[in-house]
Amino acid sequence: MTEFYFFMRHTPFWAFPMLVISLEFAYLFWLRKKKVGFKMCVFMILFSTVSLSWYYYAGGPDKAVRKFMKYTRTLE
Repeated sequence: MTEFYFFMRHTPFWAFPMLVISLEFAYLFWLRKKKVGFKMCVFMILFSTVSLSWYYYAGGPDKAVRKFMKYTRTLE
């Protein structure tokens, strides 16, 4: 779980580049009519957008991890 919290704490450093790269490749796959590649890139775009939204909604690196831990504890 420590690695997961690390990636959650540093979300903008991996999600924003993944978002930009996926947008570019999705456009290229869309032009070439490659449906599988396009759908995979759209999934990565959605995943990185949701991750960034959660990060900014939660209020930063430490609060994002604390809110996620609190949320998972209430599910038990």
